[in-house]
Amino acid sequence: MKMNRRTFLQGVGASSVVGSLSGLMPGIASADERGGAPDKLLKRQGEIKYHTCQRNCADRCLLKFTVQNGRMTYVEGASEMKKMGTSPCVKGHAYVQYTYAADRILHPMERAGKKGEGKWRRISWDEAYAKIASRLQQIIKDHGADSILPYSYSGHEGVIGKYGGPSRFFNAVGARKLDRKVCVFAAYEGLKSVTGTYQGPDPYDNIYTNCYISWGQNETATNVHGIKFINQARDKGAKLLVVNPIRTPIASQADIWLQPRPSTDTHLASGIMKYLIEHDLADLNFIKANTLGYQQLLTRLNEMSYEEIERVTGVPTVKMFEFAKAYGESELSVLRLGYGMQRNYNGARMSRAIAMMHAVAGQYGKIGNGFIYDNTQADDSLNYSKGRADHIHPNPDTVGHVNMTEIAKALDPENPVAYGKPIKPIKAVINYNGNFVSVAPDSNACRRGAMRDDLFLVVHDFLMTDTAELADIIVPSTTQFEFPDMGTDYNCYHMQTSEKVIDPLGESKDNWIFFKELGAHMGLDRFPEMRVDYEQILRDFLDTEEPAFRQNNITYEQIIRDKFVTVYDQRPYFGDGKYKTDSGKIEFYSEMMKEAGFHPVIDFGLPEDEMIPAEKALPFRLLSPAIPQRANSSFYNVKYIRNFPAYFAKINSEDAAELGIKNNDRVRLNNQRGEAFFIAQVSTQVVRGTVMAPKNNWRRMDPQGKASCTNNLTTDTLTDMGGCSAYHSTRVAIAKA
Repeated sequence: MKMNRRTFLQGVGASSVVGSLSGLMPGIASADERGGAPDKLLKRQGEIKYHTCQRNCADRCLLKFTVQNGRMTYVEGASEMKKMGTSPCVKGHAYVQYTYAADRILHPMERAGKKGEGKWRRISWDEAYAKIASRLQQIIKDHGADSILPYSYSGHEGVIGKYGGPSRFFNAVGARKLDRKVCVFAAYEGLKSVTGTYQGPDPYDNIYTNCYISWGQNETATNVHGIKFINQARDKGAKLLVVNPIRTPIASQADIWLQPRPSTDTHLASGIMKYLIEHDLADLNFIKANTLGYQQLLTRLNEMSYEEIERVTGVPTVKMFEFAKAYGESELSVLRLGYGMQRNYNGARMSRAIAMMHAVAGQYGKIGNGFIYDNTQADDSLNYSKGRADHIHPNPDTVGHVNMTEIAKALDPENPVAYGKPIKPIKAVINYNGNFVSVAPDSNACRRGAMRDDLFLVVHDFLMTDTAELADIIVPSTTQFEFPDMGTDYNCYHMQTSEKVIDPLGESKDNWIFFKELGAHMGLDRFPEMRVDYEQILRDFLDTEEPAFRQNNITYEQIIRDKFVTVYDQRPYFGDGKYKTDSGKIEFYSEMMKEAGFHPVIDFGLPEDEMIPAEKALPFRLLSPAIPQRANSSFYNVKYIRNFPAYFAKINSEDAAELGIKNNDRVRLNNQRGEAFFIAQVSTQVVRGTVMAPKNNWRRMDPQGKASCTNNLTTDTLTDMGGCSAYHSTRVAIAKA
């Protein structure tokens, strides 16, 4: 078959580099053919259970699991859902191995030596509960309940597993609040300053667009099934435009790809706006009817020259003009903003500029256009306060808060701080759905905090993670497949079921059962909210008056019966011309930005402006994006997936030549936070002055034997707005090791 951009992109969208798993894909193996694999076919025969993939990925796939004699044997996509095919991504295909991994922790253990020595003693659940409850009660007596901190994020994205079960326990205890803002919150603020919301149109309508713009997004890693809708639009003649400092697979297939230097997106978007206005491609009718502050925008754009934009971004002006012309001449354009690009010191400001650019082009309010970032229509409709039982916290308005990005600072042995202010020491951390020693920035400092003798660390997990190996007590968790839940899509408006697929393995307990039983040992079952079953928690979340739920008559019974429902807000999005800002208009001039201390129209600040001199002087920006074979810190236990490298550093070929670095050389990256070791991959996939290494790799699995990881290097300084992480505002040096 002749390989062109269309057939290549189809392949990426269908399987996300799952060639080595082709024997597990529906329709491949056939017992009737010579060399067929009848054992693969037999794995597909049995009871079918529907379960939502609870990883932190925009696809949030609805999957169908085959169960034989109580054992999971096979997984495929629920093809009755439009976004799905029959094939999961490479990670979804590995869920059977993931669940039955040989290194699963299946019984409670307590530390039998010094922290980190790896010496453990098996204990019973009764012993574990008694020890944990006794220690926590003593900490509460001596230091107060707010000395206890939960740590969790996206190891499980179900409404019970992530929120409803654990949060009830911590509310009942009166624990310190963890602000889980690591992911998306900078762009939330930037986009709200323009349209009043971070939500957007249904991606199913992407098939009607004339121009799809992927800006700072790698669909092959975190939205692989969305590529089919891009392809359908391209079949009808739509253009594909990409902006990314890394040449992603979709960038390789773009009609036009711009490769700016990291964090220079405000300048690039401003240059595109200048071109649209100067070449009569701005939609003046749309601007007049839907925006305010246009004259201030014109004034601000005139303060920035094309020469300066090219100098800052590294994008040739002629290439930017080509992009702007194709974009401006498209009748309908949809823009997909990625999550990674806003994890910078200027993340909100960049996101704002890109959303303003889309307004200058008049690309809001029609089917086939719009701005897609985080479609939380279903998620935001849930009654989180009731589902988490927030009302039982004894002092919710006055208890201290810790931003999860700053966990290292909060656990500092000598001077703990949160949001720049001193805090009382944290004396206990209960870690679940997470692995902060690998996932949080400044991993060395995280480890130092976890190693404190006076910190009681409990880990509820099914693997020996970097965090678990430092625990005082480990209690075995189930995987997501061993209890019932529901999940929400954050791309396609769906609320989806997660049936219990198999019974818990070994002595493992799911998040609700663990925290419910621990609570009973601490006397917290005096709260009725601590005695309910799974169904009641789900009904509490669904007890909402949000119009999106009520207008669609969505009920618990409907979700269980139909397996998924669609929570529409409006279609087309912004079709009524009403925006969610205070003015009701798209705001080119924003009082919100002014009050935050930034230029109210466009702020051209760059991360380097805010770095300490020692870091600013380092020669390379470090990007640490997702890769298709991992989901944050998950899947490192899967034997098959371990064969995909996660400890490499990509460096531009010209930079490599100057440093004498060749393919497969061992290299050392370092800055003031520490060092990490990788295998070099020399490539033009990254722009000059940039190094790319995968995010959230584990220290204990470092094949270099150095117990290092990418997050040894990353900054824990927060973004300009929203309190988000700024991993990509990190600079490093690189040399052969």
